[in-house]
Amino acid sequence: MAALRGWVDFYSARYAAVGKLVGRFYDEDGAPTEALRQAEAAMAEGLRLKAESDRRQQQFPPCNSEWSSARGSRFWCSRQSSRCFPTEEHRLVLIFRRLA
Repeated sequence: MAALRGWVDFYSARYAAVGKLVGRFYDEDGAPTEALRQAEAAMAEGLRLKAESDRRQQQFPPCNSEWSSARGSRFWCSRQSSRCFPTEEHRLVLIFRRLA
C-alpha cells in the first residue's frame, strides 16, 4: 500500500484532477466511500511501517557475509549492528541488542 501512496502522490503533484469516477471509491455526489477511507488508512499504515523499518535498519544495520570456495564463509558487523561472531567450530553465533 505504501507503493500505491507513492503513485497517488506522484500523479497528484503533476496533474490536476478533472473529476471522480463513481464506483468503489466515490459515490454519485463525488463523496469518498468507506472503501476509499479504508484504502487511505491502509496506505498510511504502510508508510508508517516502512518508516519504522527504515529507522530500525539505520539503528541496527544488518551484518555482512561473504563466501568463497577458497576461504569459506566470513561474517562481520559494524558496531551499531546486531553482533555476528563465527566461532572456532565455524558455527554462527548471533547476539542481538534489545529494541527499545
